[in-house]
Amino acid sequence: MQIVNGIGVQLDMLSPQLNKLNEGDAAAYEVRKLVGEHLPELINGYRAIPASMRSKATDSGKSPDEQLIGGLTLIEKEIAGVTQQIAKGDIDNLSIRGRYLELKYDQSAEAE
Repeated sequence: MQIVNGIGVQLDMLSPQLNKLNEGDAAAYEVRKLVGEHLPELINGYRAIPASMRSKATDSGKSPDEQLIGGLTLIEKEIAGVTQQIAKGDIDNLSIRGRYLELKYDQSAEAE
């Protein structure tokens, strides 16, 4: 399933970023909830449904297969959002450093 591979890739990219966060950080908490609770609950709920019934529409109008894909898609998007949120600080710091160097060395070059 392509979406499962996508979630795996995102988690691999997110792992080094999570190492930089404090345990109480909201982003770390959210990822732990997603990966430690919501994802397993979604998959276990799906697995509890007999295979012969997974493709049939339910009262909600969606089949369990569709509900699983929808849930995985939401989890994938949320992981991407958390990754972006964590990376934003690093991106901002890099931008600030670059701007500092431009100001410092462009002024020095003009003074000579």
